[in-house]
Amino acid sequence: MKVEKIDHVHLIVKDIEETLRSYEKVLGLTPWSLGIKDMPSARQTMLAPKDGARIELIEPKSEANRFYKLLKEHGEGVYGISILIDNYDEEVKKLKENGVPLEETSASLFPDHPFRLAWVPPEEGHGVWLELVEMDALPDFEKAWESPD
Repeated sequence: MKVEKIDHVHLIVKDIEETLRSYEKVLGLTPWSLGIKDMPSARQTMLAPKDGARIELIEPKSEANRFYKLLKEHGEGVYGISILIDNYDEEVKKLKENGVPLEETSASLFPDHPFRLAWVPPEEGHGVWLELVEMDALPDFEKAWESPD
């Protein structure tokens, strides 16, 4: 597999506002201009240093999702790593041929740019979910998400 970029790390948190205050105080990081996104199963926001991988904070809202289960069983912490890959169909096919279990889905975070995801479960990712993202379908992040800088 050709990994194009480690895009971001997913962190499960109990209270997203409290976490934001801490990360701003300690690391000087603030959410991108989209702020906190209120989804059906969770509240999410993205923190981004000037260069490098971002940090996605996820506060579960529903007991019926894996975020809540992880928070309840293990407390706050790393949930997964988001990895951008090229040639999505080819790479997913290779993984399946090699017996790697995958959960495939799609996302519409950017309405004009739906993209596909393949999740490698924590049993294969040594304790974390590995989120493989279809890089070619994504918009230019600098334009799609305005950074507060």
